[in-house]
Amino acid sequence: MSIKALYKKSLGEFNFDAEFAIPEHGITILFGPSGSGKTTLLNCIAGFQQADLAYFSLHDRVFDDSENNIRVNTQQRRIGYVFQDTRLFPHLTVKQNLDYGYTRNDQSNAISNHNELISIFSLQALLQHYPHQLSGGQKQRVALARALLANPQLLILDEPMSALDRSAKQELMPYLESIHNQFTIPVIYVSHDLREVLRLGDYILLMEDGRIIDHGDLMDLYVKQPILTQDEGASFILNGQVKYVDDNHGISTIICYGHPVYISEKLLERGQQARILVHAQDVSLTLSHASDSSILNILPATVQKILPEVNGKHLVECDIGGAQILAMISIRSVENLGLVKGREVFAQFKATAMVR
Repeated sequence: MSIKALYKKSLGEFNFDAEFAIPEHGITILFGPSGSGKTTLLNCIAGFQQADLAYFSLHDRVFDDSENNIRVNTQQRRIGYVFQDTRLFPHLTVKQNLDYGYTRNDQSNAISNHNELISIFSLQALLQHYPHQLSGGQKQRVALARALLANPQLLILDEPMSALDRSAKQELMPYLESIHNQFTIPVIYVSHDLREVLRLGDYILLMEDGRIIDHGDLMDLYVKQPILTQDEGASFILNGQVKYVDDNHGISTIICYGHPVYISEKLLERGQQARILVHAQDVSLTLSHASDSSILNILPATVQKILPEVNGKHLVECDIGGAQILAMISIRSVENLGLVKGREVFAQFKATAMVR
């Protein structure tokens, strides 16, 4: 089962031509530079904008099919849309804002009842507040709960944390994760922040110049697509489970593919799944295990490929038993270590080199 879409539209000199199929579960990240057509795509899906050629289906129901003159209006699509600015009704309390979505839908098929969502998003103490009395993070929690109370078939989140500072983002993140963990509703999530992308995403659509240039599993596509790593250079992701949190030293231990990996992060819980982003420029390779090094992460690895030199450096791809590690090292280092495919090495990187 998948969500399928095809939209073509001529917008002056800009030709919009987007086609994709994504899973009907989990969080799909829509990623691309400003002006790439993301908003146009979202507006077509939600029914706000009409394309010259259109097709959109969800749960085997067709909402747009221009060839067969099918176009379901916005109100009947049951697509929840949370904008950057929340768009709460300023003259209504939090409770009244929540009631607005809840009372306009069939509650017998709702994904969660009213009180449960109020609890999930910790809104009990805010029900009698007005939007101007709320922080940015609180407003987004209300907007998320209101969208879910409308019992949507699809939830669109258009950069919901772009206007928040880092502290507010950290506060809101668990609530966004709760949508993934507690509901089966599919989500399309727009973001330019790689921290959000890596922590929340399951699948990804890459958009550029009005087209979907690639799509697939986030973990697989991240290594392959330069558009995702252009700011920091080549990078890779390690997936694992938190085993131990050392509050005294500010270090958490995460088991990744059978290996302990240490990260400078205390805001984790034992048993929690975690993704770790490591930049290739922060990884070094050695032929022996250093027992007297300040570097905490030293993982046994096998060289798989050495890419051609660029600006005096080679990108070396290594395997750690099911996961790929990348190291950006000099031509001289490759020669001195005698690196070839199949060579056993140790990959080193600091705990502080990681981004959760």
